[in-house]
Amino acid sequence: MKKIDIPMKVHAVKLAYRRELLSKITHGYFKVRNGKHCVIVTSDPDIPSVSPKKPKTHIVISKKGKAYAEAVAYYQEIKSEYDLLLKRWNETYCFAPPEVKFPLKNAYNPHNLNNEFFNKQKDYQGKYASENPTISDNGMFKSKNELIAANALYEMDIPFKYETKLYIDEAKETINPDYLLDFYEIDRCSYLEVLGMNDKFSYAATTTVKISSYSKGKYRPGRDVIYIHLYDKYNFDKAYFIKMVWAAYECLIPDEALDWGGDYKLMKLSTLYES
Repeated sequence: MKKIDIPMKVHAVKLAYRRELLSKITHGYFKVRNGKHCVIVTSDPDIPSVSPKKPKTHIVISKKGKAYAEAVAYYQEIKSEYDLLLKRWNETYCFAPPEVKFPLKNAYNPHNLNNEFFNKQKDYQGKYASENPTISDNGMFKSKNELIAANALYEMDIPFKYETKLYIDEAKETINPDYLLDFYEIDRCSYLEVLGMNDKFSYAATTTVKISSYSKGKYRPGRDVIYIHLYDKYNFDKAYFIKMVWAAYECLIPDEALDWGGDYKLMKLSTLYES
């Protein structure tokens, strides 16, 4: 997870989501004992007797060891994300983060844009291939601006799919949105369009038609679809891009989902779930 400023509501949700996840998964760590790589299990939801005081040790190459090694590696990944989010929270605020009750009461979602929908979509469905595609570790894209957008989403830790397929019945049209973003902590996803080269009339006209199609299908700007307007291909405002994506995420979090308790406690939280 990169160093990106996160709005308070989104930050609180990301923290709470990982805190709840940590309470439900296997905990442990790795260690070499007698020259053998072992996984030390300190908590297992399926075996209540396992604890930091009564851990279970398995050689990594054993059948059980392989399964536990995968589970513990996942635990360490989530714990690292949680610890970093908590550190940033404590550096930014002088009060504890709120409690968040999952699953969140979903905001209005007429198109069922959720995690299940995101997982079912296939990417790279666009019909038109670029003669000079831009290739990076985050995928292959048709323009440099699309690559910059993808890199920014990676830094924000927001999963995405590139050029999925969407049929809008009201417009009788199939389009390939630039991105489909997954705000997985709140079980929502949104389309994102990078609308560039609007200094050229032909492209601006195409942009107008695309926005019209979304509107006919009642895809709400800033929620169901995020529009990033670039007025020529040479000016990509990364800060503006990040702000717009966070704004969409934040507005999908109901205020009542955050429980601050009686008042804000002036305190710093210690790292949770130490092995």
